[in-house]
Amino acid sequence: MKAVYFTGDLSSVENGLRLLQKKLQFQLDDAGTPIHLIQRDGPLEGQKDVDGITISFAEPTHLFRGLNLLFYHWEKATFSFKEYPQFKAIGPMVDASRNAVPTVQKIKTLLETCSTLGLNQFMLYMEDTYEIPEYPYFGYLRGRYSAAELKEIDDYGHTLGIEVIPAIQVLAHLKNPLKWNFTREFRDTEDILLVDEPQTYLFLEKAIQAVSRPFRTTKIHIGMDEAHQLGLGQFLQKHGLQNRFDLMNRHLAKVLEITNSLGLEVEMWSDMYFRLGSKTGDYYDPDFAIPPEAVASIPDVKMVYWDYYHHQESEYLQLLTHHKELAKPIVFAGGIWTWNGIAPNYSKTIATTQAALAACKKQQISSVYATLWGDDGAETPLDIALYGLQLFAEHQFQEIVTDECVATRFHELQHESAASFLLLDRFDQTPGVAPENPDGSAVSKLILYQDVLMGLYDKTIADWPLAPHYQQLAKELAQCETSDHTAPLFAYYQLVADVLALKTTLGNDLQQAYHDQDKVIGQQLLQQVIQLQQLIDKLRKRHRHLWFTNNKPFGWEILDIRYGGILSRLETAHWRITQWLENDETIAELEETRLPFDGPYPMPEGIIGRNLYHGIVSPSKLSDV
Repeated sequence: MKAVYFTGDLSSVENGLRLLQKKLQFQLDDAGTPIHLIQRDGPLEGQKDVDGITISFAEPTHLFRGLNLLFYHWEKATFSFKEYPQFKAIGPMVDASRNAVPTVQKIKTLLETCSTLGLNQFMLYMEDTYEIPEYPYFGYLRGRYSAAELKEIDDYGHTLGIEVIPAIQVLAHLKNPLKWNFTREFRDTEDILLVDEPQTYLFLEKAIQAVSRPFRTTKIHIGMDEAHQLGLGQFLQKHGLQNRFDLMNRHLAKVLEITNSLGLEVEMWSDMYFRLGSKTGDYYDPDFAIPPEAVASIPDVKMVYWDYYHHQESEYLQLLTHHKELAKPIVFAGGIWTWNGIAPNYSKTIATTQAALAACKKQQISSVYATLWGDDGAETPLDIALYGLQLFAEHQFQEIVTDECVATRFHELQHESAASFLLLDRFDQTPGVAPENPDGSAVSKLILYQDVLMGLYDKTIADWPLAPHYQQLAKELAQCETSDHTAPLFAYYQLVADVLALKTTLGNDLQQAYHDQDKVIGQQLLQQVIQLQQLIDKLRKRHRHLWFTNNKPFGWEILDIRYGGILSRLETAHWRITQWLENDETIAELEETRLPFDGPYPMPEGIIGRNLYHGIVSPSKLSDV
């Protein structure tokens, strides 16, 4: 523990320094080593020599990053650094809407990490996970944040020099709350609000008041993305088909009446304007056409261009140019691929981030987000994003960022191993998947969830040596470098690799043994089923520990149900195989000819497959009319 005291410009950082003593392993002591602070515009600069220690910084998070770096090199007699911030605002958007709602303590820990990397903004994405007192069913049993919890988060971020910004939805992506009867009068489709309906704006007034009140910031992100069926549900029945550009602009104007009354500065996703201007509904369609009168009537908002997909800088430059046609300030949102499945897609994260942020620097974009989505149940633990946060942080302080630079700073500032984190990329960067996993193959998720007796992906994966791939990955994960903080995370993933190594060929092997009526092999495979049952239950418990360490309990029931489904189907498989082995009963599922999986996405060369849970476990419907 280093004993230090600070002199100079302390007013904006004094409280943050007190908070960060444990994180940065120092203690404030008037008898300790003096560090002189100078706050001014310009680069982050530090100097340690015989004359003493000085750090010059423009804002609090820059100082905290500088101290983090200084303390890592504390034993050196002389040390210096100089880094140039590239963006005015940069930080993560954390998804608290896909079942996982991080605890307040977890958000505080992330805020500490962000501040000591030099990131200065933090967006909390809440579709229905905040409290609206007038609507008690909004976020009911979903782990919603109370106003007091949001204020606690905001206070903590403010002390650390981070602007915490609420992000909500005011048009689409509202399937969870719109299932309740209180929304019947202002529901267009199952996930879209009814434009022009007075009850819609009464609801939104209460929602925006409730979510903005706990925060200091005057900024708010209002979503409005992916409203594909806008005006085509109850609205169509009531009013007939109308120009959808007009619907977007009319609704946005009504929302801005509310935000303007509260003095809020609004950001929204830009995609619907481009989708409505595309004949195919494609956000990134180069042949889009937005009528000039529609552009002219767009109210005064910032447009957030989100793109986690393209691998070439030229593509981002072109799309940023397209955004300028909207004549609105542009914010960019990239992605740390925490939503690929049960493991991160770091190949794609790195490729897209390098290209996108290089383009943003050239186009002088001042505000950048790193989205951490949790699609399909937030199966991937949030701490997977730590390496991605380092990547974004280095783009904040370096014009050109190399893999070596990120790895070095990751070790210096987070005391973690880049090589260990990048091992996790190999869960889905497997044989058969194109380099950089451009199509988001989620091989590990497919294998984990698919049925042993009716493996929908068995034919697709049969051509690739995936079992030895996962066996080798498990060995490397067992030997990789971790910290006390990430050791449980890597223990979980080592077990995932063990499960996949055992389960990958089990379905195909069972069908072959049954086809050959080879009961000796069948008996061996039955023992594998028993072993797999034990491993899956152990995996569920390790995953549960990670979840309850970081998230509120709400939402875990979905993953409990998924793990329970695997275990239940393995028990049935055990029974069915035993009936065949002992009584020569048929196993009709194994008599079916396996076909390559087809859908719901195109399957070009270089992708093994990706899907949501319900499309992996069975060709039948989990629940529907």
